[in-house]
Amino acid sequence: MYMIFGAFFLLLIATNCTKTTPEQTELLTVDYPELYTSVFERDEQGILGATNSDLLSTQAWNAMINTQTEDIEGLIQKVREANTKEAWASLWFKEIEEAQLNVLHQYWQEEGINKAGLASVLGLHGNMETLSMLLNSENTSGFEDGFETALAIGRLSASDELSKEDEMAIIEKAFSSTNGRLIQAHLYGIYRTRKELDEGNEQKMLEMLENFYPDTPAAEQYITRILMPNNMDVALFRFELDEYQTMDVQLAIEISRGIARYPHTKHAVVVLNAMLDHVNPNVIIESLIAIQSKPELLGELDRAILNKVGLIRGVEPSLRLEAINTIRNPGQYEDIVYELAGEDPYLRPKFYNVLKKTLSNTEFLEQLKSDIASEQRLIKFFGIQELAGWWENLEEDQKTEFQSEVKQEVREVLGSVDRSMTFVMASLLRDSLIIEDSEYYVIEDFLTRFKLPEDIEVYQAITSVLKDRFEDDAQALIDSLAALGNSALNQTLRNQGWEIEEGAAPSTVFRKPDWRRLTKLGISPVLILETNKGDILIQMDVLTAPATISGMDSLVTARVYNRVPFHRVIPNFVIQGGDIETQDGFGGPDYVVPTEGSATHYFRGKVGIASAGTDTEGSQFFVMHDWMPHLTGRYTIIGEVIEGMEVVDRIVRGDYIEKAYWQVSLIE
Repeated sequence: MYMIFGAFFLLLIATNCTKTTPEQTELLTVDYPELYTSVFERDEQGILGATNSDLLSTQAWNAMINTQTEDIEGLIQKVREANTKEAWASLWFKEIEEAQLNVLHQYWQEEGINKAGLASVLGLHGNMETLSMLLNSENTSGFEDGFETALAIGRLSASDELSKEDEMAIIEKAFSSTNGRLIQAHLYGIYRTRKELDEGNEQKMLEMLENFYPDTPAAEQYITRILMPNNMDVALFRFELDEYQTMDVQLAIEISRGIARYPHTKHAVVVLNAMLDHVNPNVIIESLIAIQSKPELLGELDRAILNKVGLIRGVEPSLRLEAINTIRNPGQYEDIVYELAGEDPYLRPKFYNVLKKTLSNTEFLEQLKSDIASEQRLIKFFGIQELAGWWENLEEDQKTEFQSEVKQEVREVLGSVDRSMTFVMASLLRDSLIIEDSEYYVIEDFLTRFKLPEDIEVYQAITSVLKDRFEDDAQALIDSLAALGNSALNQTLRNQGWEIEEGAAPSTVFRKPDWRRLTKLGISPVLILETNKGDILIQMDVLTAPATISGMDSLVTARVYNRVPFHRVIPNFVIQGGDIETQDGFGGPDYVVPTEGSATHYFRGKVGIASAGTDTEGSQFFVMHDWMPHLTGRYTIIGEVIEGMEVVDRIVRGDYIEKAYWQVSLIE
């Protein structure tokens, strides 16, 4: 009876979450559409006008984060008047001059200032004077003020001008609290950029650590990273040996990478051996990669690698291939390698890593040619990608030996590659042994197969080749491309060194949200991703990202996300999926939505939308393994994982979404 009542209660809550109040319905069907008329045009005045509305001010200020302005001083004044965190966030990516920074310093001393908001700006635009001011500030009121101030200090500490005195002051502030987020925020710059601490400061930090116990593994992760260059044993002995088998995933990966990066100690061998028993596949993979970086460890760990991972049938193929690639003599398990690789294209890179150790160059090239001829598109893609990398790493005499064969292979494949394949083979086209100096026409003819803006990645890759190899021959082509007015391509051309005149870019045509449909979804609908590793539940934030979520809803209801893989997995960073077109990271839907920034942090579990630049978003999404402040504001946040983070941690490249659907069945 209790179980039935509990299920009914959860269903009731879920059902209520899909309903919007009359006020929310009006907001989504009347007010938001009016605001988004300005957002779609990036109309600064229209957006700023909406900041005066109580209902729209938050979303209007969010829109200003990614909207350019020519009147910085006027914007600063308007932000000061609004004095909300979202208003201050609109200054994050604007050009702030020294005089304007001094004004912000003056604001910091004022009563009633929103310190969380202003601190977030100072952390991005400040200097060493700013850092000194923040370090000497009285304690801020409230956790959010303290956190944003700590992060501002952390960001500014990445400067090469940081003194050892300021470095010590930052460490002391970090260790004055056991709160994991405050510790991370203070140490952010040191964690991200400094190879090692000042020797005296490091010794003081070690003394402080003797009785220091932060409340989260995330804080331990930062501390461990900072300690490992010069004090690996101290970092490793902070944990009991049996802890390594069940350790927090992000902390364990940080330790594996530290062992790989710095001179190891005897205890490091014991730790890596223990982490081969970890329940998380990404921890095991990172531990194997660390062992690969230390050839001297293989004699001690070969047997453990095989007995714990490589020869165990119940272990997933990705881990087994990585294990066999790690041991000293992988050739004796060649039959197992081919069996494990099978027809799963996402295992190809690991498969190739083993074959490069077991086959001759001639045999390896034959394998690549076979894969490039495959009718399975992704195997072809990975074969071309590997050919480009293999060729680039050959010695010059080896290139001479294989030049004719590789050149012929490239010529044959040029007629059948798509934009993704072109992007990964750009280095081959740049090589004069493959495309000779007299063969500009080969690339020009090749480019005629592609169109703008659909195939912009092709042009962005190939115009770089043209700049390096065929600048004079290609000038007429570049001029014709620039005349099309594609702002993203023209910016790329300028970055490559081509002389491109500034001009008004044509407006991007965005997919318009189905506002009525959003009212049926509700402001906090839950998206369920059934994956081959388990379920992930994401609570969406419709009021922050309506255009993006409306687009995704059209794909979810059409079942387009079903069977789509996670094509990109970077442990301790993100898992990324949603490439509904090519499934290699270069594809997307037949629409574009605007960037919908917000002042919300990219903490662990947040879900964002991949982007090739402002206002280029589509269907690809990512889930955060870890807190990454540098993403905040630049990428649309659509929601947060509320259940299934252990599944997110277990995802490896090639795992996939079996089904995607809304938690409650909605009336169409």
